[in-house]
Amino acid sequence: MNSSASTFNKELTINMPQMAIEALSENWLFKEIGDVHWDLLCKGLNMKSSEIKDELNNRLYATFVRIRFTGTHDLSSYNESEKIRLQAEIKRFGHSMYHSKIELEAKDKKIEAELLTSFSIRNDSDNSKLVKSQPIISANQIPEHESLPEFANQYRLLKKKEVQAIELNETVFEQTDNSIARIEYELNPYYDLNGVGLLYFAAYPIINDVCEAKYFNKLNNDSSNWELAYSTKARDVFYFANCNIQDRIEYVLHDYQFWGQKIKLSSSLIRKRDGAILSKIFTIKALRQNGQLHR
Repeated sequence: MNSSASTFNKELTINMPQMAIEALSENWLFKEIGDVHWDLLCKGLNMKSSEIKDELNNRLYATFVRIRFTGTHDLSSYNESEKIRLQAEIKRFGHSMYHSKIELEAKDKKIEAELLTSFSIRNDSDNSKLVKSQPIISANQIPEHESLPEFANQYRLLKKKEVQAIELNETVFEQTDNSIARIEYELNPYYDLNGVGLLYFAAYPIINDVCEAKYFNKLNNDSSNWELAYSTKARDVFYFANCNIQDRIEYVLHDYQFWGQKIKLSSSLIRKRDGAILSKIFTIKALRQNGQLHR
């Protein structure tokens, strides 16, 4: 493994812990690239994560605001015992926004990911009241962007509802408030929450897919398993808010469209008690090589 304050390189092997439903686990993928981002951030600040505080001595947490990955192949194309080479670099905009780019290569396949974090103070009694802040830093070794990166600007515009479309893997997703389906999700605290009780960033796309599968399996009268029919090829997750352990989440499917052997889907996760948007998620999935689905 080779790394510096702003770059990271390593090789890993796909074993069973890295797999799920006969594919590379998307949950593992999010955790892995998230961990690399965290590692680069802490090395650049020369601090342990538990040491990052603001000027009032409040503990700060690097909260993900956007994660996007695109693949040349869908996740079911990755096989057990396959080697993956991982390369990453990180930059910043000011002292509060950190933007990393990560590539994972295996034989003729590649995944490219971008991650964006800001710093927040956690309210001990209410996770819905995260407050933005920035750390006190004596020396920051992470290179700085000359201007706000487009990846961050798109997040800002979508949050303000000033963007009409999002492009993912050369596919355009038109913005819509349409509601095709609404499915309630009950949190699993042992799986969905992180070490400090926040909804884990890697859980958002999984919660999305659990509810998505319920809708499509019912649509097909449970004649086939949606989970085994389609596999993620690209995903763009915009994070806007968090929730508490007792909260219920509502999945909203806004739009979907089949074309060829693929499907694109637009969805949101909503905090049910107050209707706050936790996340907007844009997804492209591909029919697995042996996938079968009646539609």
